[in-house]
Amino acid sequence: MKIVLFANHLAILPVINYFYSRGWLSAVVSTDKLHGENLQIEDFCNQQAIPFCKVIREELKTTVLSLLHQIEPDLVFMCGFSYRIPGEVFSIPFLGFYNIHFSLLPAYRGPDPIFWQLKNGEQTGGISIHKVNAGFDAGEVVAQQEIPFIPGENWGICNSRYIPIAFNMIKQLAEKLMVGDRIPLVPTDHVAGSYYPKPGVEDLALEWDIQTSEQIEQLVNACNPGANGAITVFKQQMVRILEVSPVDGTGDPSVSGGSIVHADSSGLYVQCADQKLLRINILRLKEGFMTGFKLAALGVSRGDCFENVVVKNLSTI
Repeated sequence: MKIVLFANHLAILPVINYFYSRGWLSAVVSTDKLHGENLQIEDFCNQQAIPFCKVIREELKTTVLSLLHQIEPDLVFMCGFSYRIPGEVFSIPFLGFYNIHFSLLPAYRGPDPIFWQLKNGEQTGGISIHKVNAGFDAGEVVAQQEIPFIPGENWGICNSRYIPIAFNMIKQLAEKLMVGDRIPLVPTDHVAGSYYPKPGVEDLALEWDIQTSEQIEQLVNACNPGANGAITVFKQQMVRILEVSPVDGTGDPSVSGGSIVHADSSGLYVQCADQKLLRINILRLKEGFMTGFKLAALGVSRGDCFENVVVKNLSTI
């Protein structure tokens, strides 16, 4: 059995280790966009002397195509790979070319499904494995598992929860394909299909005058840690909010959204557009990461205000 993995996402690391330990892994292909913690993929491959190929988009029909013709893989899995796979490539493996996607397809197709599901306040997400075709996340689904979101979880927690589940799904599918089991397609509701692009800075911006406390909490959770926090302005400085907590009680109808209504050793309490309150737990300023209660100790007080970002300034972040 010869398997090739296409991956820019750390979720694939347990899969790399498993297929390598079984002697099935022939190569790992990544892109020039590999960065951050995902560089562990390259590090692991180098440590284990696993053939590793990092390519730009234009090399998919040259370097990658040549590599796959040389290996003649039986099976290919892809996770977080940021380039569309040409037909000349995805048609090569005899047992199929499959992508792992962190949503219940066809809903939330696109490069960052966890972000959009958390921002939109979905109660349930999941993992899909689908055949790769000429579209983005548009191939026939062969495996799918529904996973409820945990109230208050952020992007990082959700992503970490999905990794072992995705590993088991890939392992089970590979084993079925190897013994020739028939893989039935998963019925999907294409009427409910949706596509979301990579979040832009405008998607990360808090709007205190219109967003409810729930919407602000959802956006903050969606931005932590992948987007480095939701964007706001405080005392003419662009800051990022990484964690908030809902608070019982209501604010003052005469106070605008974003206003700090209380500040003490327990933190900063901010009123939202629906007059509900959030405690600001963790922020990132130019001085570094800080807790809300540290800012209170430094003199931030009732009446200070978080403000919306001016749209024309977003490109400078």
